[in-house]
Amino acid sequence: MKKILLLLIASCAALYTYAGTYYINNKTGNDASDGLSPAKAWRSLATVNQHTFMPGDSMLFARNGVWEGQLAPLGSGDAKAPIVFSAYGSGALPEIKAGGHFRDAILLRNLQYIVVEYLAASNLDSSVEFQKTGPTGVRVMAENIGTLHHIRLANLYIHDINGDNKKGTAEGCGIFWDCRGPKPSNIEHLIIENCKVERVDRNGIRGNGTFSFRTNWFPNKYLLIRNCQLEDIGGDGIVVKAFDTAMVEHNKLFHIRSRAKDNAVAVWPHSSDHTTIQYNEVGYTQNDNWANDGQSFDIDGNSRNTIIQYNYSHDNEGGFMLVISDLINKDNVKTNGNIIQYNLSVNDGINRKRLFNFAGVTDSTLVKGNIFYNNAPKSFTMEAVDIEGGIPEHVVFEDNYFVYTGKTPVVFSKSPKQYGHVNFINNAFSGNIVGLDNLPNRKDAVAANGQKQYPKKPQFPWNFMPVKLKSTTQQFPKDLYRSVTAQ
Repeated sequence: MKKILLLLIASCAALYTYAGTYYINNKTGNDASDGLSPAKAWRSLATVNQHTFMPGDSMLFARNGVWEGQLAPLGSGDAKAPIVFSAYGSGALPEIKAGGHFRDAILLRNLQYIVVEYLAASNLDSSVEFQKTGPTGVRVMAENIGTLHHIRLANLYIHDINGDNKKGTAEGCGIFWDCRGPKPSNIEHLIIENCKVERVDRNGIRGNGTFSFRTNWFPNKYLLIRNCQLEDIGGDGIVVKAFDTAMVEHNKLFHIRSRAKDNAVAVWPHSSDHTTIQYNEVGYTQNDNWANDGQSFDIDGNSRNTIIQYNYSHDNEGGFMLVISDLINKDNVKTNGNIIQYNLSVNDGINRKRLFNFAGVTDSTLVKGNIFYNNAPKSFTMEAVDIEGGIPEHVVFEDNYFVYTGKTPVVFSKSPKQYGHVNFINNAFSGNIVGLDNLPNRKDAVAANGQKQYPKKPQFPWNFMPVKLKSTTQQFPKDLYRSVTAQ
């Protein structure tokens, strides 16, 4: 009996550790086959969705294949053997087309140790102006389960999703993390990399905040979004929501807020702690209706210890930066611990007509070593540091360059009282600058000691320095070149 029991245990272990590679081909496949070779590939998503995958398994989709429906697999990997959904063959990425018949083209519900790579997904229902379900390309869901671990989305092409461009439950999203109760549930170690997201209404990459209230604080942990490109997004670009420790780096975002009429920004955290946003290029965020937002970056409500550094921001109509607190109560802490450093901003605020916007009562914001350059030919007045809805506390602008060489003046038009908690230390102002006398706590830059000439081969973002800026301001603080060695 003991030998039989040992044999059963060994057999179960062998079954558990066996890793299979499955194939699906929408042209030559057969659902009656076992799927374990290209010659015996499955054909339909229904067969894939009915199969429970085991740690170490791979599910490979034939390139050039298109499947109408939803990919909603079953089964989780483990720390040593994730489950991989990927592609085989040559040609275009395999595509999952939900077509508005499913809320999510790809749904990963309560799965962990999962890799989804080299797939395309769309969710366009052309029969309606927008879908009312809140459609997505990929939804990662942790529902009433506790903590899910290690999910990687890589080399995906997410496109053409027609959700509602108004904030609310019908917003569409390219990639969306979704954490629900009643049991506190979250995701640890979510990686989104090398993905392209375009023509999505309303959001590019973001998640929800079911457990983001400080009275019910159970945040996701360890988010990495890198080397992604987002273009023609109706509303917000990348929103870090309900995360503790996130890195957003080396992404490109163009033409964000291209259709929304309400508030939207290219990259921002909300209800998140320890977010770093660096080495991104953000351009052409729109604000053609003169509404709020439209900036390249935002440090939003209920967020602590955010760093925004080494980014190249240009031609964003709503401005460069928003710093805001939500209504401060037991659920939402004051936005604080903000660092905005060593960024290059070129011609931001050309439509909303402001560079910075502080809204509500925020605390502890350091703005250091940035270059704000504008040579716009259009003649209008741009607010340098707009303050509304309360006076921010402990704000320091230090070692920044404000260089306005065109017909657009930048003005400091708020009262000395409003600027009372804003300190300007060792900043350089040149060109069309108005209203500096309104800054009660201002110590201008003096003759440079320890500065160095502009380097011949600067790295990102300084390699985007406009030629006229180089000739206008010949010297920059040594700290500006920290980005040369920081990558």
